[in-house]
Amino acid sequence: MNRFIAATLMTAALICYSTLAHAGGWTQPKGKGYFKLSQQFVRAESLFLATGSKTEIPTVSGNTTSLYGEFGLLDRVTLVGYMPFYSKFSVDAEGFDSTSGIGDWDIGVRIGILAQGPTVVSLQALAGLPLGESDQGVVLWTGDGEFNQHFSLQVGHSLYPVPGYLKAEIGYNNRQGDDDPIDDYSDELRYSLEAGYTVAERLGVSVWLRGIEVLGKADDEFRSRYEIEYLSFGPQVDFYVTPNAGITASMSKFTRAHSMLDAPAWEFGLFLKL
Repeated sequence: MNRFIAATLMTAALICYSTLAHAGGWTQPKGKGYFKLSQQFVRAESLFLATGSKTEIPTVSGNTTSLYGEFGLLDRVTLVGYMPFYSKFSVDAEGFDSTSGIGDWDIGVRIGILAQGPTVVSLQALAGLPLGESDQGVVLWTGDGEFNQHFSLQVGHSLYPVPGYLKAEIGYNNRQGDDDPIDDYSDELRYSLEAGYTVAERLGVSVWLRGIEVLGKADDEFRSRYEIEYLSFGPQVDFYVTPNAGITASMSKFTRAHSMLDAPAWEFGLFLKL
């Protein structure tokens, strides 16, 4: 694998690690909200190639500081945003300068279709803002340089009186095309399943399964650097220091992957509920 292919695959994988934001089907009441400031880390010494096989690579490190927020504009209309305001990526090898700066943001709205009862249904639309570095003169990028639109159907179900929930999401990510096959962006099908349970009043645990499937993908290894596929799973723990604020920690493990780093992503954060 030559240096260019290695750089593009590692860059795309790092960007994907730093743009993971998932929500449920519930909307925020008017004037209420949920905000999370988090730090994500990944360190990898191997890579899933486009074919799905693995190869060793120089040690790749990445960390991203981000803010995720939901705010109830109306009772059934919630503003949603994922804003990575600082990312730093590096490779432990000559010829790869570290890159740091702002990442791509996702901003949009969630609209409640069914908001009463134990089961809720929402539609969400997000616009991907290409604020990150994607210049061809840089080896590692903090953004992918495209303006994409992600539309999803979200369903949440409360298990009350059991202190737990189930939720699912399926969505379509419309990405920009490009005449250059190396820089082409394939549309994506995105999906997730999650289950959560409150162990005690101050402790919540959840497990989830998430994935991306590329639509119209190439059959050989010379696919676009942005044609990423994976199936991931992981746990999350939330501890409430007060009734409205606390700390959170999670781990994402990627399997059955294409053009992804072969390493878990760790995330730690602080959250606040208005």
